[in-house]
Amino acid sequence: MVCFVLACLFGASSAAQAAPARVPLATPTVGGAIGHLYNTSSWARSVLLRPTSAEECTASGCIQRFAGGDIAWSARTGARVVVNGPVRTAWWDSAGPDGYHGYPTTDTAIGLRNGGSKQLFERGAITSSPSLGAQRTTGAIHMAWLRTGSENGYLGYPVTGERTGLPDGGVYQAFERGFIVWSPGTGAHPSMGAIRERWRQSGLERGELGYPTSDESLGLRNGGAAQQYQRGTIVWSPGTGAKILTGAIRNYWSATGGQNGALGYPVSEEYRQSTFVYQQFQGGTVYWSAATGAHSTTHGDIHNRYVSLGGAAGTLGLPLTDKLPRAGGLVQQFVNGWLVWGPATGARIVGHPTYKVWSLNPGDFGWPLKDTWTDARGAHVAFQNLETIWNDATGELYSAEAVDASTVVFLGDSQLDLDSWGEQGARARGYTRQVVRSIGGMGYVSSSPLVGGSGTDALIGDRILLPQGNPGLVVVTLGGNDARIFASDAAILSQANRLWDELRRKYPRSTILVNGVLSRYDGSHFQRRWVDGLLTREAALRGWPRVSMAGTATIAGADANYLDGVHLNQTGHNKVAPLYASALKLVLGK
Repeated sequence: MVCFVLACLFGASSAAQAAPARVPLATPTVGGAIGHLYNTSSWARSVLLRPTSAEECTASGCIQRFAGGDIAWSARTGARVVVNGPVRTAWWDSAGPDGYHGYPTTDTAIGLRNGGSKQLFERGAITSSPSLGAQRTTGAIHMAWLRTGSENGYLGYPVTGERTGLPDGGVYQAFERGFIVWSPGTGAHPSMGAIRERWRQSGLERGELGYPTSDESLGLRNGGAAQQYQRGTIVWSPGTGAKILTGAIRNYWSATGGQNGALGYPVSEEYRQSTFVYQQFQGGTVYWSAATGAHSTTHGDIHNRYVSLGGAAGTLGLPLTDKLPRAGGLVQQFVNGWLVWGPATGARIVGHPTYKVWSLNPGDFGWPLKDTWTDARGAHVAFQNLETIWNDATGELYSAEAVDASTVVFLGDSQLDLDSWGEQGARARGYTRQVVRSIGGMGYVSSSPLVGGSGTDALIGDRILLPQGNPGLVVVTLGGNDARIFASDAAILSQANRLWDELRRKYPRSTILVNGVLSRYDGSHFQRRWVDGLLTREAALRGWPRVSMAGTATIAGADANYLDGVHLNQTGHNKVAPLYASALKLVLGK
């Protein structure tokens, strides 16, 4: 007890000097906006734990450090938690709030796909995954990445930062499954998958396509996708792969419905020949040349026939139109002719001049039965209803009936019905082979629905076809219907001369004879007799043979032999025929 007391008396002071008592450090205070966030957010307290420093402020904002990270505040962004980890490290490695990124605009998001984390800042984002590290995304590239679904989308996490040095100031950034590419003129667009691979093969931004100008368009027909570039498009589908479309062929394909149209997806890329380009599609082929523009042949009989003829390098040359519907069939024009398809006849070649006439009234001709062929007479086409011949020397289309010196070709109105006085009279003079074009209601001026207009216009427009060759005689029997409608003298003479000129072009070596208008001598036929005089006097000025028929029915005793006011019955024709035969002998010398 003494020793204890002595120790108390003498040793206490010495022990106190050797081991002074420890004073606990004060915990930094947390206040203001930072304190409000810390004190009201259980999540913030759970990740940050305790403060390890006092709040540090500058003119731009404040930071307070915690055992588990930081809280950063600015007037622009408010207070945000930055959790310890790769995102925070990358942020502070870039000078924190005073560096490139500025202050955070969100709290750190942790627990993302594959253990990743991410945080948005004033100038972009920092995203990290355990296998790829932390990378920043900024500006237009960051926004494009957001459009794809960020780390949960097709591209996944960024694997590099932005890379510069591309043409025209372009920039790119690599991601797990693709890239985002930006240029000042095109903006930022993802580049990925099979479409990116085809772009890479073409030379990327330095190649024929240039930079992408759109994101991929997904959800196209049959699961397809497409992406636009400065100078073309890449289109992909599971069945066709990725193919490039450029220029006029791309424009044509788009204008005709793209993958939803008759052509479908491209199955090849452009093939370039000496003067033209073509590209194959699921539904056909598109051809282009500077002279013809872009047109397609789509699958079917016309396409198959065209291919069998050698396609663009073959008989027909390049297409000048697309396939077109016509009269219940299909037609398509090419440089060297048309393919005309009828439901029962197939696709046949028809030359341009013949097609032009056929297309005006295909019902009269029917469908072609075989391809155009050429001989000394011209270019023939055998239609269902007649055979035609185009003659380059006269620039005229004819029917193919055989003619010779014993042939008479009649062009007239319904006065040629039955076994007419004209036909009987010509036979009496030795014209035993007869080709008759008798169209009711037609005149030099008067129109008939059977030919779609006047006789003059129908003949010039080849809606009336006369036979090719050199017939011994060509006879025109028109004018009665012009009298019926009281056409003016000037109109009749103008149209008559046009028709006669056309006949002379068709038959430069044949005798052309003009008949007047058959009539009686009674008052009801005055206008018919008047027109007869007009026509026969005009023919006389040409020096052509002509036969006036004014009053001939009365002279022949046929006034009572009419079916109506102007048309003879067969007895009437029989009575008038001998007089006409005599007139022919007089004017023709036979």
